Order: sequence, then C-alpha cells, then structure tokens
Amino acid sequence: MLPWLASNVLAQLPGVPFEFHAVVAPAAQRGAVPAIAWFAEHWLPAHGTKAQGAALERTFALHGTPSGLVAATTRTEPGKDLVAAGSCRLGDGAPLLWQCRTDGTEDWFVPAGFALPAAWLSRLRALDADVLGQPRTLATAVLAGHLAGGLAEGDPRAELLRLCASECGDLTWIAWHDGAQLRVRGRSEGGLLLPTLLLLFADDGRQRDDGLALRAFAARDHERDEAARQLGLSPSPHSVATLRAMLHGDDTTRLCAIDALTRRGAADELPAIVAAAGETAPLATLAATDALRSLWVDASPIARQRTRAAIAQSASLDLRRIDLDALPRRASTPAAPAPDATADRSTIALVWLSLSAFGLLGMWLRERHREPRCQSGEVPF
Repeated sequence: MLPWLASNVLAQLPGVPFEFHAVVAPAAQRGAVPAIAWFAEHWLPAHGTKAQGAALERTFALHGTPSGLVAATTRTEPGKDLVAAGSCRLGDGAPLLWQCRTDGTEDWFVPAGFALPAAWLSRLRALDADVLGQPRTLATAVLAGHLAGGLAEGDPRAELLRLCASECGDLTWIAWHDGAQLRVRGRSEGGLLLPTLLLLFADDGRQRDDGLALRAFAARDHERDEAARQLGLSPSPHSVATLRAMLHGDDTTRLCAIDALTRRGAADELPAIVAAAGETAPLATLAATDALRSLWVDASPIARQRTRAAIAQSASLDLRRIDLDALPRRASTPAAPAPDATADRSTIALVWLSLSAFGLLGMWLRERHREPRCQSGEVPF
C-alpha cells in the first residue's frame, strides 16, 4: 500500500472522500504515451501494490482511495485507440469521466455539480488557468519543480515528480461549456489526468504570492509574455530575478523581459540585458539598444564596467557601434576652487587686527567710565 500517494491529495481535501479508478491498456498499446508507460512499467512495479493475479504488462485496473493505490486484474478492455480511461470522484457527487487516446489527447467530462476545493481553485487562478475557451500550455516538469520546492533524499515523491513529470513534457488544454457539463480536452506525453495528479502531489500547500513568477517560468504560451509585462510593475521581491531568468527565453520573451526591466529602472541588469541580444534575437537586440540608452545614466560604476565587457563580447554590431562615452551622464556638482594661500594669510591678519581693535576699545571704555577722585582721596561734590 502507498497511503501517502492518495493522502497527499486528500490532505488538501479535509473531510472530502476521494476515489480514482482507471483501466490501463497493455504495454504494447500504452507505449505511444511515454509518461503513462513509464508510470505503469517502472514506477508502479517498484512502489505500488499488486492484487493477486495482476500482471502489469497486460490490461489492468488501477484504484486509488484513502487506503492507497492498488493495481488489480480486470475484464474490461479499452478500445484500440485508448491508452487509459476511468473516473474521479470528490465527495458524494457525480464522478468526472475521462479517457486518454494513443496520441496523448485526453477528454474530461465534468458534471455540473463537480466542485473543486478552494485551494485548487486558488492555484488555477494564480496560473490564469481557469479561463474558458482559450488554449493554454504549461511545462509540467517546470511547474512541478516550483510547487514542490526542494525534495529531500528519500522523499517518495522525488522520482515520480522529477522523472514522470519530465516524461509528460508540455501540457496543452482548453475548457468549454457543453450544455450542463464542462468539457476539457488536453494533450501531453502523459495525457491530461496524469500530469494534473503529479502537480497536485507536487504542491506543498504553502500560500504563494508569486503567481506571476509561476506563469513566467512554467507558461509556454502568450501568458509567459504577459507575465513578463506585468512583472514590470509588480511589487514582488522576486520580480527582477524572474525577469533576469526570462532573458534566456525566445526572442519575444526576451523583448518583454528587457522592456519590463527598463520600466523598472533596473540599471544593474544591463550586463544581462546586453548578453540577451544577438543576431538570432533581433527584437531583443532592439530592446537592449533602447535599454542601454535609457539605463546607462543610472548604472553603477561596476555595472558600467560589466556592461562594457558584455558589449565587447556581443555578436550584435548595433550594440558594439554605440559610443558609451557619448551617452548622457548625471550632472555632477562642480568642485569648489582651491583656496588661495595669499588670501588665507590676509584673512588671518585681518582677524587679528579686528580682535586687537576690539580689545583696545574695551580697555578705553572701561577707563572712561571710572569715577574721578581727588588727590586727597575724597570724592568731590
């Protein structure tokens, strides 16, 4: 039994029963979907529980409950174009039905009363993944890594989240209303349900305020560029570091990241901005040229030195043509002229003469106000 596998999800669903049932096609048929094949042929035999008579190379049933995950025999055979099919149930409501085809495309049929827990809805909104009628793409392994954080040696999730999530690759899906039910269609190298469950297992349950960072790292569509644009105004302390990482993306992503860093006035990022430009990234090169002219005036001496070195190594002729010494600089306060030695001596002499004059004046006034006396010592009337 592996109670941790089911209880990891159930921990986020206090008091809500969870059931998962699936029929998995034989090895020859499921090989077309690598992540499901890896899970069934490598991870499940080593870590799962097999009921008596179950043979994982043939068609088998997989049951997940609060008691654990069990592989068992079944008489149900999936269609020739299916790798797996089954249902998921939360609480006592109607189940979600799903089926995964041999090309990795999977359909969900979600009943109207199927309510997700608040924690899951919060994650979907943070990733902007709750929209309808708009296709989305996320990198499963990248998102799993961010949600799980550091995995200690011996953590039973480690192999599953690192290897199986990598086998899933990028996950693309779209959701729409179909009458009273919700339809979801997705595709990856592991279908739709397997990568979804992996992300739920990866989530450590911590409250995060870096939804933009998650979208920037994990999105593989327009949401990545949109996240970069919003990071240009975000107060998050992770914004600059995230944008710096996005400078290694494709040309459009680099353009958005450079523009956001320029709007933030991140002058110390100039070396990384220059390094992101090149002949294969024309949009990023144009943005880097503008950023150089805008941020140079505020760059620190160390940042300027590193920027010069980055330009010297750059393959972009446009950047190497820029005369850095001709770029605007902050106006500095002119230094005070050095004092004249002759003026100093004259000033000192004038001070001494003034002090002497005040001293003599004081002595004269004191003598003037002294009372006169006769020679006999009597005070005259």
